[in-house]
Amino acid sequence: MRIMSPFVMVCLWSSEAFAATVDPSGTEMTLWQTLVAGGMVMIVIGILSIIAGAIIIYDFWNLKVEKLTPRRFFQEVTRKLEEKNLKDARVMCLKENNNIIARIVLAGLDKLKKGQTDVKESVEHQARIEIGNLWQNLSYLSDIVAVAPLLGLLGTVLGMIQAFHAVPLQSAAVKTTLLAAGISKAMVATASSLIVAIPVLMAYSYFRGRVQQLTTVIEMYTTETIRMLEKL
Repeated sequence: MRIMSPFVMVCLWSSEAFAATVDPSGTEMTLWQTLVAGGMVMIVIGILSIIAGAIIIYDFWNLKVEKLTPRRFFQEVTRKLEEKNLKDARVMCLKENNNIIARIVLAGLDKLKKGQTDVKESVEHQARIEIGNLWQNLSYLSDIVAVAPLLGLLGTVLGMIQAFHAVPLQSAAVKTTLLAAGISKAMVATASSLIVAIPVLMAYSYFRGRVQQLTTVIEMYTTETIRMLEKL
C-alpha cells in the first residue's frame, strides 16, 4: 500500500483550487505547473513534506505503550527478579532489547554484575535517555511546523520581488494582468507551506499525547525496577 506525504495528499484534495490559477496568457494552469511556479523553495517544502510523512508513519507504528513498554514482559522480568534468577532475567532483556523496559532493567543488572551499588542512578539515567529519545524524535515534527511557513513566506517574498520587477518592463495595458498573475504565483509557496505545516502540527499534537503516556509508564516501571534491584 503506497502512503503519500501530507503535502501530496492535501495538494490532491485542493487540486481544483490550484488548477484555477492562470498564467499571464490567460490559460488555465495545471496543478503541477502551479507548484513549479512557486519557485525553488517548493523543492525544499516538498522534501520537508516527505520527511514529515516518514516520521509520522514511523511514530504511528512505533509509539505504542504495548510495543515499547509491554506489561507482560515487565511482569515476567519482575518474577525472575523476585526469584533472584538474574541470569534468566538478563537473557530475557537481551532478547527483547527492542523495548524500553528491557534496556532499563538491563542497565540495572549490569551494575549488579559489576558489584556496584549505584543501581538506582544507572536505572534512572537509562530511563532519562529513553524518555529523551522519545521527545527528540517528536521534536523533528515541531521543527518542520516552524520551518515550513517561513520557507513559504520566503518563496512568496521572492516571487513578489520578481513580479514587481517584471511589471515596469511591460506596457500599461498588460501591467495589471502581469502583476495579478505574478502575485498569484508568489502565493503558491505560502499556501503549500501551510498545507505541509497544518497536518504536521495535528500529527505532533496527537503523538505528543502518546509520548506523555509512555513517559508516565516508563517512570512507573523505573521506580518498580529500582525497588526490586535494590533488594538483591
